[in-house]
Amino acid sequence: MGVHEPKKRKWYSLIDKIWAMPNLAEAFQEVKANRGAPGVDGVTIKAFESNLEDNLEALQTALRNKTYRPKPVKRVYIPKADGTQRPLGIPTVGDRVVQAAARRILEPIFEAKFRDRSYGFRPGRSAHMALERIREDLRQGYRYVIDADLKSYFDTIPHDKLIEAVKEEVVDGSVLRLLSSFLQAGVMDGGSYYLNETGTPQGGVISPLLANIYLHPLDALMEERGHRMTRYADDFVICCRSRKGAERVLKSVIALLERKMGLKVHPVKTRIVNNWEESFTFLGYEFKPTKWMTPSDKTLKKFKERVKEITRRNQTVNVQELVKRRLNPYLRGWGNYFTAGDGITRFKELDAWIRRRIRMVQMRSWRKSRKLLREMRRRGWKGELTSISMTRWRNSLSKHAHCAMPNEWFNEIGLCNLVDMYNERHPQWG
Repeated sequence: MGVHEPKKRKWYSLIDKIWAMPNLAEAFQEVKANRGAPGVDGVTIKAFESNLEDNLEALQTALRNKTYRPKPVKRVYIPKADGTQRPLGIPTVGDRVVQAAARRILEPIFEAKFRDRSYGFRPGRSAHMALERIREDLRQGYRYVIDADLKSYFDTIPHDKLIEAVKEEVVDGSVLRLLSSFLQAGVMDGGSYYLNETGTPQGGVISPLLANIYLHPLDALMEERGHRMTRYADDFVICCRSRKGAERVLKSVIALLERKMGLKVHPVKTRIVNNWEESFTFLGYEFKPTKWMTPSDKTLKKFKERVKEITRRNQTVNVQELVKRRLNPYLRGWGNYFTAGDGITRFKELDAWIRRRIRMVQMRSWRKSRKLLREMRRRGWKGELTSISMTRWRNSLSKHAHCAMPNEWFNEIGLCNLVDMYNERHPQWG
């Protein structure tokens, strides 16, 4: 696609490695570990595993005889922070196994050519590594940032050009036909079938690899020209020393992506930012002019919505079990990612807000104020308790609630603490 690549060996015979039984068995274990809902056939991972040997042999036979045909993916929608919905495609368990088997063989081939500044969905790489790379570029004075956005990237990848990109390394016709069958399997949405003319479904096991393959020419072009681009899947930023330089780079990026690759750069969401004067966001973090990196406003809004959902005030539950089984897993996952940033104050505020949410749930679950009084007395309260509503939000902030459920109580029930996670990650600030 206009980017010079040194000639390398081509891979001719790979299909037998894909359908080899050890590879299929390992692929199933990956699918099982990732869990996920059933596809259009309704077969769960548990049901597939109950007859695993026969199911894997059936897949192997179909791949070997070239009779394998993937089923359409099941369309589901997940809400986005801006109120819209992101479409996901769920393949059947059997199709996920075949995709995983193909990815296991193809990934090492393409990993050998992928560039250093691509971080998304690659072994041994993470979003944190991408974020730190950007921070280092900013520290070195590359303050003009191209904050780019590809419009519906996964849904708009041209099938023919994607297969041509794969052909640069792999020329096994059976493998190419297999990949084409994944791309053209179609979608079942509400009982209606739709043919995929472009795109690779988000939710497919092999889709992230194919997405990286297709954007590799962008990585190569930026590296050849010495530009500091950091990419995570379809999200990327390019750091430049001057605005004029950033403008030139952006023009070359648009020319490659739109004219040669058939993609669309979002005209509204793509901009050039002087990070000494204004912020930009990447992978859920806001890069501030102060050189601080903190969870973005959109990230925090989504976090609070999820915590509110878990700790809804109208439920009567065992609070300790709620914390252990539902709240803590979410807090740990979120905290492990977002406490890599700067500033402990926001995490203190979030911890206090979470404790208030839980106090409210506990008061609601006690129902009677005499139970609140009992806990207060257990904590040393000597007086009586005047009438108090156990369901009013303001009362979760009262001295009575704090007496019955002091901060030590949250340690007793095992609540995950964001400040503790931050201090563990940043011992120098503890």
